[in-house]
Amino acid sequence: MNLMWGSQVLQKIAQEVRVSENRIVMAEKMSVMAYLENKYICRQADMDEAWRTLMLAQHHDSWIVPYNGLNRKGTWADQIKRWTDSTNHIADGIIEASMQSFNEKFIPQNNAQQQYIRVFNTLGMRRKEVVNVLLPTESENADLSVYDWKGKDIGCLVENEGKEIRLFFEAEIPPFGYSTYCIKKKEAGKKEASESRFVLEGNKVNKQEYVVENDMYKIVFDLSKGGTIKSLIAKKEGNKDFAGKTEKYALGELRGFFYEEGKFRSSIETPVKLTVVRDNVYEQEIKIEGEIASHPFTQVITLTKGTRRIDFDLTVDWKKNVGIGEYKEERWRDNRRAYCDDRFKLSVLFPTDLHAPRVYKNVPFDVCESKLTDTFFGSWDQIKHNIILHWVDLAEQEGDYALALLSDHTTSYSYGEGYPLGLTAQYSGGGLWGPDYKITHPLRMKYAIIPHRGKWDKASIADDSDCWNEPLLHSCYPVAKPESKSFIDLQNTGYQVSALQMKDGKVLLRLFNSEGDEKLQKVTIDMPLSGVEEVDLNGQCIERKKIKTRAGKSEMMISMPRFGIKTFVLSLT
Repeated sequence: MNLMWGSQVLQKIAQEVRVSENRIVMAEKMSVMAYLENKYICRQADMDEAWRTLMLAQHHDSWIVPYNGLNRKGTWADQIKRWTDSTNHIADGIIEASMQSFNEKFIPQNNAQQQYIRVFNTLGMRRKEVVNVLLPTESENADLSVYDWKGKDIGCLVENEGKEIRLFFEAEIPPFGYSTYCIKKKEAGKKEASESRFVLEGNKVNKQEYVVENDMYKIVFDLSKGGTIKSLIAKKEGNKDFAGKTEKYALGELRGFFYEEGKFRSSIETPVKLTVVRDNVYEQEIKIEGEIASHPFTQVITLTKGTRRIDFDLTVDWKKNVGIGEYKEERWRDNRRAYCDDRFKLSVLFPTDLHAPRVYKNVPFDVCESKLTDTFFGSWDQIKHNIILHWVDLAEQEGDYALALLSDHTTSYSYGEGYPLGLTAQYSGGGLWGPDYKITHPLRMKYAIIPHRGKWDKASIADDSDCWNEPLLHSCYPVAKPESKSFIDLQNTGYQVSALQMKDGKVLLRLFNSEGDEKLQKVTIDMPLSGVEEVDLNGQCIERKKIKTRAGKSEMMISMPRFGIKTFVLSLT
């Protein structure tokens, strides 16, 4: 669909809807986890209302005519903000109530020298990720240790943030479940030098280059050319340098056609200032400050221990409204339109050292391989599919290397012979049905890249995308049982927990085969079951599943084709 991709109003809508979509799904999953463990029940009327307002924000007219007046309260865009705020308020309340249901007030002991953090995983796969937790003022200047549920000291790092502290540690959480960690204050005289306080050496700073390095990557930033990436070496992928060596484009470059100036402008035209925000064994974070056509931009790049994903947080602080696109759109009824060819919009570019790659991209409950030679078109009747929902993957056909790009909102991308993969960031000018899609506030967007081997399925890009969209949750407790528990284990199946909710005292579980094959797969369920039925979308029973009990857990064997969906009703004892 050829919508106003890159315009600020549509970009904001897409980001608001994406946040709400993620939060409501996590809220449903957390409410089931809390019911199974603590008999917590959320009001179905609240959940229904959260879905109602989200679906209104997903409505056709919400996206295609955002400037149209909807009612006395304003435009579709204005109402979408209210709708998604309502969804988020309800979803966040359910998530918080679900986590607080784990607050074990009945345990009498309360040691002031320790507290507990429970980390929750809403996905069906095992996760090992760095967690950072902001602790209250009473923890200030405390020397802390972190112990897992087995009593093992797993190491941590503490950084002061004003009167609060930020605690970093690496958590391991089982599939759809939680793990509990104990935070203890060390005894006087036992303060130890921690490996986590080690600041990586070898970061070279001069007038032109800066090197950021962790266990996964070594990245060289060119400060003389807009802070673009000169070299991107993936240590776990055979030390492959993914940065494309081209004279015309640079990795991470901001580039677009400013039609009032009659030329392309680029972030590589001016040098940048680089600030180290954080540099420890768990996380490296830098901030790059530069200009694009005299407008200041800030880019924050984060590398995390053990994480393939490289995170980017982009802000362009526009001084005023400027025209960005192929030309100034004045006759929107013409077949040829200025907002079609994304090469002219402000884009983030990703030239890569990949041989003859093809584009793969996810769509709802599917992944498509693009057969197009390019995404370029200038008129309505030449429209091409150039949409990024959650991710696109640029993969070699004969080689083994690939680069995935994740976006925090639905938008468009550009790609073709002689032109690198580009993520649309901004359009400003005339558009559908005549309105001027102006720049009215700073551009803010997040994206991420994942250099990897193998195509998207072998590399589990869908899993990485899920981890980005459903981050680990955590909550602090004065007391807690030291335990780690999984309720639903889909490890190594290629399946995802698409939906999970309570219905009439039963658990409704919907699985999606995102990366697996048609072979029989084992799904392990740790909850008191009296039976499992596979049902259709109308709730009619298709098959009563055979359940095998092993070590107190239930196992069932299922199969479905890739991109298949199956729904199960789990009856509890």
